[in-house]
Amino acid sequence: MATARSEIEGVRAEIASLRDGGARGLAMSQRPSTGSKAMSVADVAARLKTMSTGDGADPYGWRQMARTTGEQIIGSGYGSIFERQIQQESGFAPDVVFGLRKSSAGAEGIAQLMPQFYPSVNRTDPQASLLAGAMSMDHYLGAWDGDVRKALASYNAGLGKVRQVVAAHGERWETALPLETRQYLSAIVGDMRPVFARPVSGVASTAAVFGGRGPGGVLTMPVDRTGSRPTAGGLDLFAVEGSAVRAPADGTVHVAAGDEGSVVTIDHGNGWRSTLRGLGGVVPEDGSTIRRGEPLGVVDTGARVAFGLTLDGRAVDPLRYLLG
Repeated sequence: MATARSEIEGVRAEIASLRDGGARGLAMSQRPSTGSKAMSVADVAARLKTMSTGDGADPYGWRQMARTTGEQIIGSGYGSIFERQIQQESGFAPDVVFGLRKSSAGAEGIAQLMPQFYPSVNRTDPQASLLAGAMSMDHYLGAWDGDVRKALASYNAGLGKVRQVVAAHGERWETALPLETRQYLSAIVGDMRPVFARPVSGVASTAAVFGGRGPGGVLTMPVDRTGSRPTAGGLDLFAVEGSAVRAPADGTVHVAAGDEGSVVTIDHGNGWRSTLRGLGGVVPEDGSTIRRGEPLGVVDTGARVAFGLTLDGRAVDPLRYLLG
């Protein structure tokens, strides 16, 4: 990220002069282009040889680069979401990353930037492209007061388009998005149950559940884990015995006794509930409300917290919604 950091102030200055609307909704200031150079297949093959990390899951280090860029530019905890976003954009495919294959709309590179909106960015340089994409997401999050879903939709369909559908359809805005954008959101942060579907007592009805990185947004990791293991009922999180367990999102707390310590269930509204088993020293009272990140208790004996997530009583994979 050393090279990227040196470019941040320049990109920030360009972000300040963004115009809204259009595909991607961004236009970088029109200074002389330092954009992409066409690469041959041989050029790509030679470059990949110098980039190989030997990691089968991340052979060229681009996934880690995306996570690091998301954390540094967008904010703490956003790295995993940005990685999933880039997965959806380019699939980390070398021919896409280096511009040998473009989208039908003409988007280029690992972050699928439109040339007319990013003329001064080398779109076939993974680091430069990720930096520009992350700065754009940071801009969109600011435009939408931290709402991840609206920010992601703006990256895909354009800020102007999303503003139009939000103004016209209010809380039902997602139903009016193009199919591609709805699928894009679902792939990155899962399907959303609209707020109007089922107001829940004790939970603010104006907060879109899993709709932003602030209260009511995607889930914060409840423990500083040392490891994790998927289970049939969710996810086992391993952590240091006695370490803190925190609320993954806002909601109403229900406390019960279990075979392996206390069981805390948090009703997040709209049919969403998270359950944490294996807690000691539970802090909140049964029926009380809690905010994201506030203490629930500590990791009990066994150094394991079983974490589950349900929607309308049906178990869903918590990994799709966890930040970090």
